[in-house]
Amino acid sequence: DFVDVKVDKLLSKEYAKELAAKIDMDHAKEYAPTDGIEAKEYRGCTSNFTVMDKYGNVISQTQTIRNWWGSGVVIPGRGFIMNNAMADFSAKAGVRTTQGLAYGMANAIRPGKPVLSVGAAGGPRIITSTLQLIINNLDYGMMMDSAVKHPHMCCLTLNQGLELEEGFSPDTIKLLAAKGHIIKNTTDFGELLVMPNGIRNIDGTFFPGGTSR
Repeated sequence: DFVDVKVDKLLSKEYAKELAAKIDMDHAKEYAPTDGIEAKEYRGCTSNFTVMDKYGNVISQTQTIRNWWGSGVVIPGRGFIMNNAMADFSAKAGVRTTQGLAYGMANAIRPGKPVLSVGAAGGPRIITSTLQLIINNLDYGMMMDSAVKHPHMCCLTLNQGLELEEGFSPDTIKLLAAKGHIIKNTTDFGELLVMPNGIRNIDGTFFPGGTSR
């Protein structure tokens, strides 16, 4: 509502090099947002309603339809509008979306494209846990069940410390501490308060992974 995102800068190779130059592979550091990188104003496109009955049952519904009236299609007899949030993707290569962005076919909407779906519960640890599922699957070749069960880590800020689940080798922990990380032990169970889950599609066969944390 108050700022204008510098999209061109965020996507530039020069800015990527500037950020990469700040990384020190030998020392843990704290990183703050870059000045001048803020959010551009967009018109509202999300609706929410909350209903509670006399027994205390509650439903909270949030629907993002994208822009005013979404796709303009109302489901007969139901009264809700179909969204057009696929505007975040590429309906046709090179054509600008309602958000003023143009994509190539790499971001096109096509059935069967998703390779895996991952997510987690766990507040601020959701992001780091989900990232680790993706890395474990795609970079390290783990099956989803192994990726979910593999020891996870989380570092929100340098001062809050690096949370490590049981399973990291003592040598690795020593190396991390030598770089300046504040090592934090998890609970008595040796697990983080995070619950990752995922499923992967390999040649039409689905491989799920459910957390036991």
